[in-house]
Amino acid sequence: MRSTTADPQAGLRALFLGLLVVIFAGALLLLFEGEAVGASGQQEMEAVVVSPGETLWEIADRFSPESVDLRVVVRELVELNGLESKVLRPGQVLQVPTARF
Repeated sequence: MRSTTADPQAGLRALFLGLLVVIFAGALLLLFEGEAVGASGQQEMEAVVVSPGETLWEIADRFSPESVDLRVVVRELVELNGLESKVLRPGQVLQVPTARF
């Protein structure tokens, strides 16, 4: 019969290898977390054509979850689109982030 002795270093090597796998997997998750961001590092945008009578508030409301403060979204839309006024014209095209809101 063969005598088997446990290598005390084998357990430590297995633990170390397991920790490396967990760290690597975590790093990959963090790297690909912002999938809505394109390869260039910019957010994906959707072009929205303003309908007659439509307001920034309505557009912000349409593209935002209920938990988001619409004042913040409107301010961000103004900045993103370089608007000098919050008054919109029919046919005007606005860029709206698709994943941010």
